Amino acid sequence: MAHFYNISLDEMREFLEAQGFAQIKLPRTTELVFAKRVDQDDLPLSLRIYTGINPSGNSRAVGKDAIRVTLFMRTPEKIIKLGGSKRVHRVLNWKKNLQDRLDSWLDFMPKHKCSKCGNPMVPRKGQFGNFLGCSQYPECKNTAKV
Repeated sequence: MAHFYNISLDEMREFLEAQGFAQIKLPRTTELVFAKRVDQDDLPLSLRIYTGINPSGNSRAVGKDAIRVTLFMRTPEKIIKLGGSKRVHRVLNWKKNLQDRLDSWLDFMPKHKCSKCGNPMVPRKGQFGNFLGCSQYPECKNTAKV
């Protein structure tokens, strides 16, 4: 069984900055977040790492959260979540586990593009079940079956 490891801000910063990530500030977010641009197919994308580290520089208490890797697309009007990885637990081999998620970030990209505007289609859930909706909703209301 893996045991909780208290990751320091210095450890996290050294690991992520070496890969081109920079710390960013997000409103209403208490944990430290790092991000970098990863544009793909002419889409303005960013990869964010939600660290589980408090502004004091220490990991949150055990059981309070894990490290998350999430892919976003930025438009002039909004930021759209496209996907993300399973959690990275804060254990001794966190660097290897996080690196595995970072190395596979293209897997988070939606596989389908909107037939009307060409932007990624993202999974949605409605009253009749799951479907794919255009990431540009409400500007583009195109949907598709899963």
